[in-house]
Amino acid sequence: MIKLNLGCGLRRIEGYTNIDNRAEVNPDIVCDIFDRLKYDDSSVDEVRAFDFLEHIPIGKTVAVIEEIYRVLKPGGRFEHMTPSSDGRGAFMDPTHVSFWNINSWFYYMVDSYRELYGIKAKFSGELRDIISDDRHHIIHTYGVLNAIK
Repeated sequence: MIKLNLGCGLRRIEGYTNIDNRAEVNPDIVCDIFDRLKYDDSSVDEVRAFDFLEHIPIGKTVAVIEEIYRVLKPGGRFEHMTPSSDGRGAFMDPTHVSFWNINSWFYYMVDSYRELYGIKAKFSGELRDIISDDRHHIIHTYGVLNAIK
């Protein structure tokens, strides 16, 4: 079973191949997702991306989601958690360069949105907001999605 932890940073997870673009965090694989993941099409069982997508520039987010989709097997699991633009967490970190909420995922789950923009990636699954810090009004969008191929 192939399981990837994208943007692992200092949060390595046993049982996953930990991938980051920074060698200094000691990932299993140093890889820039913009250069393509080094996995064959439909070869990966699971991709985890926690506090990762908000660091992808807004003009490159579709390509990154499509790269994740490319490597996932049919029915492969994509688990993600991203600071939601419905709370302050998305905007308080100066390294965040794209902004997400539950509605952002319509473009990867609803055929009419996908077709409008020619997006190949197609997922189904569950999305929900989690209040991760009530005091600072930080909300994360959490999703467990499956690749539809």
